[in-house]
Amino acid sequence: MNSITFHYVGKTDDGETFFDSHEGEPFELTFGMHMVMPKLEEGLKGAEPGEKRTIDVGMAYGDIDPSAVQKRILKETIEDGFSLQEGMEVMWTSPRNTQRPIPAKIVRADDLTFDIDFNHPLAGKSLVYEVEVLSVS
Repeated sequence: MNSITFHYVGKTDDGETFFDSHEGEPFELTFGMHMVMPKLEEGLKGAEPGEKRTIDVGMAYGDIDPSAVQKRILKETIEDGFSLQEGMEVMWTSPRNTQRPIPAKIVRADDLTFDIDFNHPLAGKSLVYEVEVLSVS
């Protein structure tokens, strides 16, 4: 078995769905290529077409890191900074990182300042994948 094609639903341990591949194309995994989390790949080994599995990968994105939240940034120092509102998800660049924007979330905003969180959205959450195997080759 070198590859496996499957649909999956990714959920947090409290049941919140964060991704459902049924809304698009199934995923094709080539084993040993580090295409998915190690625990997910391990949980797929030996699966057969038509089989359904629930695979617990734990806290794949680690704990929430309080130091990844930058606080009290002046809106006036950011282009379009005054449009930032709490809850917005943004792609962030900096003078040291202009080529690869990273996702972040505005976690607090007032008229003059904002706080931005660079933790992965799934950090601090235990993840479970409900997998339906379509084919194995």
